[in-house]
Amino acid sequence: MIQGDAPVSQPQPVTTIVPEPRRRVFRRLTRSGQMADFAWRWSQRLFFHPTPVRANAWRCWLLRRFGAKVHRSVVIHPTVRIVHPWNLTIDHGCAIGHNAVLDCQAAITIGAETRISQFSHLCTATHIYDQRAMPIIGRPITVGEKCWLAADVFVGSGVRVGDSVVLGARSSVFRDVPSDVVMVGSPAQPIRDAAQTQPSSDLT
Repeated sequence: MIQGDAPVSQPQPVTTIVPEPRRRVFRRLTRSGQMADFAWRWSQRLFFHPTPVRANAWRCWLLRRFGAKVHRSVVIHPTVRIVHPWNLTIDHGCAIGHNAVLDCQAAITIGAETRISQFSHLCTATHIYDQRAMPIIGRPITVGEKCWLAADVFVGSGVRVGDSVVLGARSSVFRDVPSDVVMVGSPAQPIRDAAQTQPSSDLT
């Protein structure tokens, strides 16, 4: 269409590009793995979570029936949520507080006399985010001996925590932690040596 001597541009058609749907991102389990996962989910719901707080021996026994390596002296609260217990190892004298999560898509190993406080989350699973489907992979987590993970601490996939480490409340750890340090923050940063720590409540 011409108006005077200048042509009037016509509107261009709008093209909508619909991306292809993502493929399934959940980790694939074998048939036996699916059956074990199903059996544990229901056993945890029916025979683990409803148990009295003092029934540690029963909960440890039940975990061992599903392949976990859990010492008889471990204290584990009934509200703890565990994924794939056959990948879990807990040494003697440990305590796992209420509503903690142990996501054992890969191995989780907890050293002797370590305390993991309420609402803490050890997550071995992560996504390969630079791939479109973002598939899930699992990398093992190791927590050393005589550590204290205070309330609501997050430990990410593939992290190794040394011995005698203190992680303050709501700290997040994504890299390996050396032994004998106190760390706080997100991401957690060292603030002093664990040997210099005096009994206090400032780390919760």
